[in-house]
Amino acid sequence: MKFKGWLITTAAFSFLLLSGVFLMSNKTTNKTLRVAFPSTRKAIEYEPTRIHLGFEYIFLENLFSTLVEMDNKGSIQAGIAEKVDWIEDELRLKIRSNFKTASGKLITSDDVIFSLKRLLVLSENTHGNFKDIVCPNTTIKSVDENCPGIRKDGDYVYLNAKGGKSFILPMLTAIDFAIIPRSSTDEKTLAIVNYSETSGPYYVNTDDGQGNIEFKLNPHHYHAAPNIAETIKLVPTNTKILGDSLRLLKENLVDHLTTVDAAKADELLPFATNNNDYNIHMTMKIKSLVLVFTEKGYSEFSAEERRYIGNRIRLAFTKIYKNTPGYEQRTEFFPSLGDGGISEDQQKMLVEIRKKESSSLHKKFRLGLIKRGPLEAWSKDINDYIPEADCYIETNAPDLKKNATTDQTPHAFIASTDTGFMEDITLISYSLNAGLLGLKKTERAKWMAEYMALDDKTKRIEKLKELHFQSLSDPWIVPLMASPYSAVVRKPWKIELSELFANNKLWHIKTL
Repeated sequence: MKFKGWLITTAAFSFLLLSGVFLMSNKTTNKTLRVAFPSTRKAIEYEPTRIHLGFEYIFLENLFSTLVEMDNKGSIQAGIAEKVDWIEDELRLKIRSNFKTASGKLITSDDVIFSLKRLLVLSENTHGNFKDIVCPNTTIKSVDENCPGIRKDGDYVYLNAKGGKSFILPMLTAIDFAIIPRSSTDEKTLAIVNYSETSGPYYVNTDDGQGNIEFKLNPHHYHAAPNIAETIKLVPTNTKILGDSLRLLKENLVDHLTTVDAAKADELLPFATNNNDYNIHMTMKIKSLVLVFTEKGYSEFSAEERRYIGNRIRLAFTKIYKNTPGYEQRTEFFPSLGDGGISEDQQKMLVEIRKKESSSLHKKFRLGLIKRGPLEAWSKDINDYIPEADCYIETNAPDLKKNATTDQTPHAFIASTDTGFMEDITLISYSLNAGLLGLKKTERAKWMAEYMALDDKTKRIEKLKELHFQSLSDPWIVPLMASPYSAVVRKPWKIELSELFANNKLWHIKTL
């Protein structure tokens, strides 16, 4: 055999062919991405209509896709719907005609209608009030009941969004609105029972029930590409041990620490900068660490006492994160230059209001700390500044918990959350439901309905700024610190995640 002037014998060719197979085999092996993951849950415990924590969102956004998606710049792009347009008040979405699960089963407009009605029936959506847009004054109890604002015609799905045109497209990008094959659910309970048949780039291949979960790439998916991982292995980390995930990375047991990992920017930045074997990703400073008073705390402590508590805890966190790269003090929940930031006049008023605080505190209060790692990492400095704080590890925002008794509810809690620079209805809705924007539970639905009824963005932003100001001045919330979300990956992988969002779409981790 001749090739470019070289004589290659049959034996030599066979050797090269075998070598090529070997190299291809090695390449396939290298298409496995091992991901440190802060959970030991089974796959079946993750539910798109019930998302409260960051790692839940990341798990689900890699297994399911939405009708439309948000790109890294914040623009709407095609998803399961390959085309969208408006016909008066109806949003028309053209569903991909040859969209399949990994096994080759078609996902059709029927699955889309089922998924949207399923969301309404299960009604634990935390990222936007979808019902008020498509089914106002109508409550459906079955996916087979009619919702006036949802219909289909062939490959087209129509959503009547009268009064919600400003919100519905960005809302549909949230993974709460995951499109789920109906055949993957239980017909009676609507629970997802088959995670190997999904609409996302990946599906669950194996699950040992202890958090070791393997994803496989769906070759039929529109995000499938030769330079992304074919296999994802979720490796559970011990969230009670500070630095456990970074240890796994150093010991070559994982390749990727996600944006929701316990390892913070101050750890990852020097680690990756001083080690040429890794690539690092940093978002803008959209991660807000905030003290939040519950309705219990709001009623049992005066505004002056709450300001005293907030100021003492802010001093503690100033000490904890003193000279820590990537961290800065924050006095607002939303970034000051973002859509939700309060005005200069409101900032000046807030400075004067914050001076009106108690000089001391003479009663204990229960303080939940939503964090990974040991309690003492925060509680020691908190108690140095305010010994009346009875600190404990909290697992979730109390308002998002079911069946919690008054005795179990803390007076306040500290949590980290994504804030964002742009108006984001899903984020605003979640923050409101979690108690991060103040207001009593009975007042939140009314505020959200009024907010979403405003077509003029300028008026909406004014309303949002006013709520933000009220939550700071009462105070319901006391912002403490701001920092970026960070992630790191072992080379030859590289990270192409957004600087504007905390998402961790694993198909954005690519080979060089």
